[in-house]
Order: sequence, then structure tokens, then C-alpha cells
Amino acid sequence: MKKLLATLLAIALISTTFTACGNTNNATDNTDTPVVEEKLEGSLISKDKKTFSIFLNFNNMPFDSNWPIWQEVGKRTNIYLEGIIPKSSSDEKQAFTNMLNSGDLADIIGFVDPAALEELGRDGGLIPLNDLIDKYAPNIKRVLDENPKVKRYATSLDGNIYQIPKAIKTKVTEMWWIRQDWLDKLNLKAPTNVDELYNVLTAFKNDDPNGNGKKDEIPLFDRAGHKMLDEYLCLWDTSTNFYVRDGKVIFEPLEKNFKIGVTNMAKWYKEGLIDPEIFTRGPKSRDVLLGGNLGGMTHDWQSASSYNVTLAKDIPGFKMQGIAPIADQNGVVKERTESSPVVGWGISSSCKDPVTVIKFMDYFFTEEGANLMNWGIEGDTYTVNEKGEKVFTDKVLNSGKSVISYLRSIGCQYRIGMDHDPLFETASATDSAREVMQMYTDHSEWYLENMPPYVDGKLTLKYLPENEKEYNKLMSNIEPYVDECFQKWILGISDFEKDYPSFIQNLKDRGIDRAIEINQEAYDIYLGNK
Repeated sequence: MKKLLATLLAIALISTTFTACGNTNNATDNTDTPVVEEKLEGSLISKDKKTFSIFLNFNNMPFDSNWPIWQEVGKRTNIYLEGIIPKSSSDEKQAFTNMLNSGDLADIIGFVDPAALEELGRDGGLIPLNDLIDKYAPNIKRVLDENPKVKRYATSLDGNIYQIPKAIKTKVTEMWWIRQDWLDKLNLKAPTNVDELYNVLTAFKNDDPNGNGKKDEIPLFDRAGHKMLDEYLCLWDTSTNFYVRDGKVIFEPLEKNFKIGVTNMAKWYKEGLIDPEIFTRGPKSRDVLLGGNLGGMTHDWQSASSYNVTLAKDIPGFKMQGIAPIADQNGVVKERTESSPVVGWGISSSCKDPVTVIKFMDYFFTEEGANLMNWGIEGDTYTVNEKGEKVFTDKVLNSGKSVISYLRSIGCQYRIGMDHDPLFETASATDSAREVMQMYTDHSEWYLENMPPYVDGKLTLKYLPENEKEYNKLMSNIEPYVDECFQKWILGISDFEKDYPSFIQNLKDRGIDRAIEINQEAYDIYLGNK
């Protein structure tokens, strides 16, 4: 009997080979039998050339297999990708919907919304990657093990990993920037609190710092109007969104600071301190307003300092200077925007060779693969100096574009799962930007501890499947309402004080209390308290 049982067990083990990629319950490899693989030279992942389809669109740039970096990746790994999104397509969400409706999934899928990828995984469109990572992706596994924040971001609440994120390790993202040359001309100091900021912006508006004899200055502007609501309201320690205080999730429009913030923003807008086209000007506002010597202050990335170089000839003395976050009405200094892992890519259930794909994904967490995606090609876009530091070449620095724009134009810094190199940020920055970035880095107290993930100012926690649809339905009725009311109040179309009581009641009627409960549960799970 023992011999018979042993024989049956052996047969069962032999028959349990890994299944086709379409089986989403087992990531194609169900046996613990060691895999004996042929040793390949260099960074080759496959002895023969293999091509996989990919759905990915980042910043209105559909994946382009002709990008030099991806051609180089192909040469080194023998793995090539072909994008399925037309080059003329700029609507990522519509393209994603079209692909899902067609039922014809690309081998590799990336998308701007991690929740959508996780839902696709739970529905069987993406395969769980846990076992594949354990067996074939040692570099991804190392990063997940070393960085709990990245692992938490990558792991769905069902315990599966459906997408490999971009592993960003730094906190610093956007900073406050002000026209130092305007401050100097008006004999002003950089503001440190919200009251001083009001006085400085008022002087920018009324005292002709650009020297053209007109009151055409726009003291406070932003190129990201879609998230400006929070970037300016946070000056008064509030927002139009959820926030965490002392471990509790709150919806800030219900709190007293919201009334202070909206009242002051409406006042500032009426007095011309805020860009009159803040809701409509769009992403080109920084180019337009700084290039026209009109903009005074903004909240933006380190690239804001690059205008000190590009506008030096046209605007003598031009200087954007980074400053510390502005203290709110209570004297508290906080920076609400911070880096977090970024959504990456997963393997679809249509893929016929997920083992090769996960090895390919692992390549971008090796030193060679990470260098290619962060820096480009050594000797072409960067060199290594005698100190062992990577520096960008003149080809990149003098391209006529910002460093990040040039790199993305050749396929670098794309939205894929990769090991992000924080030194890339400093190497692409001006000297003044590096100083400001270091200042923000040195002040960890400016950042909220256990900050939940936000994308463009919106909370992006992971929700239990039974809560997710309910939450999305609630917020589809709440978010547009809040945004509409906020715009009316700032533009002076409607009276905030008169509207506020009915605004609160409407939020209650639309289910805001339940939305808070769902977010609290999701935040507790995020912290590992549930």
C-alpha cells in the first residue's frame, strides 16, 4: 500500500505542470520542482528573440517600440515589446475601456489607476504574480522585501500582486517656488506664513515688479489646475478631499478649516492674487506665465528652477527660488504632497509565456535595467565621473527640453515597474533646485507620518471588494458636487456663507458619512491594524 501511494503521488506531481497563462488562480507554475535553465550570456532573458504586446500610455505618450531605449533593452535582453495603442490616441482611459470591451488583452498591461488593475486581476484579466516573483524575479522580490511601502502598494487586499509598481523611495516631490528677483526689486523677504504670503502676493499685484507699467502680474498660479484645489487650500490646512488626523480619516469640507480656506481663497481671487484662469489655463500655464514675465509664485517640481537658465536671456535677472512650505494660520508647517510608489504593469491572462515576461520585468530592478530606465545609455545620455557619480551629457542638458522631457522622448522614465534611482532627480536639477530638494529632504517633520497614498490630490486607498463599488458610487455623486460648489465660491458666482449649511446637508444626503467609514476601514487595513 505504501508503494502504491508513493507511485500515485509521483504521478500527481508529474502531471501538475504549470498551466496556460489563462489560469489566473495559479500563476502558471504549480510545482516546487527546481527549474533547470540554460545559462544565457550577459543580460539575455531568452536565447531566441521574443516579442510581447503591451498596453501602456503615459502622459499622452502611447508605448513606442522605436524609442531608442527600448531598442537597446531589446538588444540586451532579446525581449521586444509592441504597443497596441495607436500613436494618435491620447485618451488612456478610453483606450483601456476599448481594450477590455474587445476582450483582446495585451500580454502586458499598465494603467494610470492601480485600483482598475487590481479589479482586472480579481476578474481574471491579470494573473497573480506572487509565485512567479518568488521563483523567477529575485530583484523584484528583494525590493518588495526591503520596502514595506512598495510591497503594500503592490499587494491587493486579496493577497495577490497583480501589478509591479515603480519603486520610488524618496518623499520629496513638489515644492514652493517664488520669483526672487521680484522680491529683491520690491525689497521684500520670502514669506514664511500665510499672512506674510498675502502681503507679498499683494505687492506682486500692485507694485509692478515686472516693470512694464501695468498691473498684469499674476502672483499665484499653478499648471495643475485639477489638483490646485488642495495645493492652495492646504495653506490653511484644509482641502476638498479626505485627510488623516491622529489616525482618523476626515472629510475636510466638513471641518472648520475648510471655511477659513475657502473664505480666504475667494478673497484672494477677487483681489487678483490668484490666476483668473486657474481652472482653465491648463498645463502650459507655467510656460506662458513665466515666459511672459507675469507669474510670481507656484507649487511645482524641481524643474521650475530650469527657467532660470532658459529665460536668462529674455528676462535679465530672472530667478525662481525654492522656499520652505508656508506655515498655516496656526503656525504649522506641513507639505502635503509626497512621493509614493507609482502604478506599473502586470501580466494578462492572454499571455502565453508569463515566465519570460516576469524575468523581463525583473530586469528593470537590476542595476543595468534600472540605469537604462533612469539615465539612458552610458556614453550617450550620461557618463560616470571620477567620483563614480552619473552625470548627464550635453546631449541631454542642451537638448532644448527639460531633462525629464528629453529622457521621456527616447523612452526613459516611462511608467513601468522599475527601481527608481533618487539620484536621477538631483542630477537633472539645477544647483539651486538641489539645495531646495535637500532642504525638503532634511525636514522629515514637514511630512505626515503614515501618509496614505494620494494621486493628484485624491486619496487612493485599497478597498475591500464588497466596499469598493459602494464607495465609487458614493464618490461619483460627491466629488463633482464638491468641485462645482468650490469653483462657484472661488469665482464669486455663489455666496459661500449662505450656501455652506445646505452644502453640508447635501453631503450628508449623498452619503459622506458612509464614505468616511469605508475610508477609515481601508486606512486601518493600510496600516496593518486589520
